[in-house]
Amino acid sequence: MSIASALRDGPTPKRAVTTAKILTFDIERRPGVYLSWDPMPKFLNRGMQLIRSSSISWAAKWYDQDDTIYADIDHGNTMYSQPEDVPGYREMLEGLSDLLDEADIVVGYNSARFDEPKIRGELVRLGIREPSPFRTLDLIKTTRRMGWDYRSLAETASAAGIPDDEAKTSHQGFSLWTDCLNGDADAWALMEKYNRQDVVLTERVMDLLRPYIKDHPNLGLWAGADDLGSPIPACPKCGSEDLKYMAGKTARTAQTGYGLLECGNCGARDTRANFIKERISLRTVR
Repeated sequence: MSIASALRDGPTPKRAVTTAKILTFDIERRPGVYLSWDPMPKFLNRGMQLIRSSSISWAAKWYDQDDTIYADIDHGNTMYSQPEDVPGYREMLEGLSDLLDEADIVVGYNSARFDEPKIRGELVRLGIREPSPFRTLDLIKTTRRMGWDYRSLAETASAAGIPDDEAKTSHQGFSLWTDCLNGDADAWALMEKYNRQDVVLTERVMDLLRPYIKDHPNLGLWAGADDLGSPIPACPKCGSEDLKYMAGKTARTAQTGYGLLECGNCGARDTRANFIKERISLRTVR
């Protein structure tokens, strides 16, 4: 059975059970403004840049809350204003920095290579305090393992069985961004809807793909301890205590075999126990 079929026809994926503060977020950016001799330039150097690309809005959602949070820049004509000259720009970034500072785990789609570095760079430019450390869960890393032809959030949602009418908000394309920078109120209303929906969709994709995520931060770290002070065994991916050993299955490294467990909540089948089932003393020289 394919992943998509398993998600569509199998049990409804279960939510994580954890005290970890999980924040899903997404940013929207404005294009930079450049001078060019050529309508098809290969490289635009720093001297050709008039206005830097920058963030114009963000949306976020706490995993244990239904509502999304949203902030953006001033809705006036800001097409040819440098980011730091736009009213509301600094306040918008300070608000996101405060949320990231609260989070234990931050979820996004292509966030490790795009959203997080972009925000980090803007915080440095403005002298805004860096958020305290958090663990990153970038879902595109899971999508890359699937071998699908396309890896956009919309395509991933479709492959995971989410109907198109429940997925991304449609819009007119690039002109949505230019309309916003020209101060169009309707464009800004659509931008907000689009930004908020991306966050909701990203969280939903995370729950659907949870059993297949290989780099999920270990939620066992937030499972607490029993009366004797020993850590409570919990699924690393969803935090559930509903774990059972898989008969006849062993997780093997180069020299050691460990017990393999399956989660009765999210269905993950790649949790390794610490107890050793088998060990050998010989191995090849590398």
